[in-house]
Amino acid sequence: MSQTPGTSLADLKEVAAGMQDYIRAENADARHAALEAANRRGVWQRLFPSQYERERQRIGIQGLRQISESRRELLEVYTAAQIEIARKSADALVAAQGMHLQSQLATFASAKISELNETMNAARAKFLTDMEPQFSMIEKIARPELQGPAYQSALQQVDMYFNFNGKLLNGFIESLNNRVGGIAR
Repeated sequence: MSQTPGTSLADLKEVAAGMQDYIRAENADARHAALEAANRRGVWQRLFPSQYERERQRIGIQGLRQISESRRELLEVYTAAQIEIARKSADALVAAQGMHLQSQLATFASAKISELNETMNAARAKFLTDMEPQFSMIEKIARPELQGPAYQSALQQVDMYFNFNGKLLNGFIESLNNRVGGIAR
C-alpha cells in the first residue's frame, strides 16, 4: 500500500484506523451472533443435543474459525500498516534533521523498527500457536452452555492481545517522535 505513488502518512493512518474500527466491529458482531444462537435453544436441547444440533454447532464453529482467520489476516495487514506508519514517520523526521543527526537517527530508527518487526512477528506466531489448542478444545466441548462462554473467553483473549499490540505500536511511534524532537532541540 505504501508503495503506491502519492500515499501519504495521513492516508496510511486513516486506513489503519479504519481497519482497527472494522476489526472491533467484526468481533462484536461475531460474539453477539454466537451468544444469541446459544440462548435460542432450550435447556433440554442444551443438555442433550441431537446429531443435527451437534453438526450445526460444528458448522457454526467452523464459520467462527473462518471469521477468526480472516480477522487474523486483517490484523497482520493492520500491523504492517502501523509499522509502515512508523517507518514513514521516521523517514519524515530523518529528512528534517541535519546530515550528522540524520545519519545517527536513520541508524537508530532502522535498528528499532527492525527489532520491533522481529519481536512483533515472533510474539504473534507464539500467541497464535498458543491459542490454537484452546480453539480445538472448545470445538470438542459437547455442551453448548459451556462452548459459547468458552469461545467468548477465547475471543476476548485474542482482542486483548491485538489491542495491546496496537497500543505498543502507537507508543513506539510516539516514542520515536519524542526522541527525534529531543535531538532536534
